Amino acid sequence: PLVFPTSFTPSGATPPFPWQSMLAERVAGGTWPKALDLSAASGKTACIDIAIFALAMQAEEPIEKRTAPLRVWFVVDRRIVVGEAFDRARTIADKLAAAKDGPLQEIAARLRKLAGTERPLAVARLRGGVFRDDGWARLPSQPAIITSTVDQLGSRLLVRGYGRSHLAVPLFAG
Repeated sequence: PLVFPTSFTPSGATPPFPWQSMLAERVAGGTWPKALDLSAASGKTACIDIAIFALAMQAEEPIEKRTAPLRVWFVVDRRIVVGEAFDRARTIADKLAAAKDGPLQEIAARLRKLAGTERPLAVARLRGGVFRDDGWARLPSQPAIITSTVDQLGSRLLVRGYGRSHLAVPLFAG
């Protein structure tokens, strides 16, 4: 059976904090806390790892029983933190895509089954001044991690879509 963290630590060699392992168990069981109030440098970005692990654990469940979202948004008001979170998510996606055996391959296979594609996990970064790959938005079944600044997310929620054509705005609002 898959167990966090022994099955899933692709973002780095650093073992998780005890709170991260406890959160992973809780989330894989179906419940995120209403809030995570943690100090700086306490490992909040590892919530990306936890969200991916939870989705993989629930991938075999019927959609109506699944609580883990296919799309995880990591939104911060600091561009540098968005970049660091994107790098972490990209590392995880690359390791999942390359996995040939073991727990990472099993997690990747579960995510691929959800997506219906060869790519187990899409990753996107929405912030000003960087190239945007919007392929993640075109397939609603694709598991994805999207890192974003507050203004980029707000633009999509308000159906404005920075840099999007008028016809594509509803797609990115969704």
